[in-house]
Amino acid sequence: MKPKTNIRFRFDVEKFVNAMAFFIKNTQKVDKLKAAKLLYFLDKYHLVNYGRPITGDCYHSLDYGPVPSMSLDIMNDVISGIPLRRPLLNKSTFEEYIQVDCKGGRYPKFVLKREPDLEIFSESEIEALNHTIQKYGNRSGPQLIDLTHKELTWRSVKNGEIDYRLFVADSPNGSEILELMELDQENRDLIDELNS
Repeated sequence: MKPKTNIRFRFDVEKFVNAMAFFIKNTQKVDKLKAAKLLYFLDKYHLVNYGRPITGDCYHSLDYGPVPSMSLDIMNDVISGIPLRRPLLNKSTFEEYIQVDCKGGRYPKFVLKREPDLEIFSESEIEALNHTIQKYGNRSGPQLIDLTHKELTWRSVKNGEIDYRLFVADSPNGSEILELMELDQENRDLIDELNS
């Protein structure tokens, strides 16, 4: 039997940027740590309840908990001002909606330049955005780190890629979601194989 590969989704830079803009608009002091944690809880909520994440990012377990790697690359590149490391990810989309404020604190904060485009989100994604802000929006970075350190996704993987299977492993409907995710992964793998 062939070993299972990690389940992965396609990263959606527009949904990432507009989710970030939504967070900035609806909570205070969003830095990259808080943004990474909010994105994690957003994607987990939607995956557990609807069978797919919103951003489709690839999550890694690091010292401060699970982090969305492609989103973090974009945030780091925008903060540092260096050219984007991954040309497929459109840094200019981020800069169209969000700017960096390096004044008045140890960590740069993100500031809204343009209202989020909520039209790109489905009803279930809007529900997930609202849930994430209501449940986690007023928490500090250290509080969010503590919460993510209790997550199975972080406890099970130390310094590596997190398989999306772990996102649903401890949820009541995990087996149904897992079956759907594995079928979707097989379809993505087949499409990728046919296109190569």
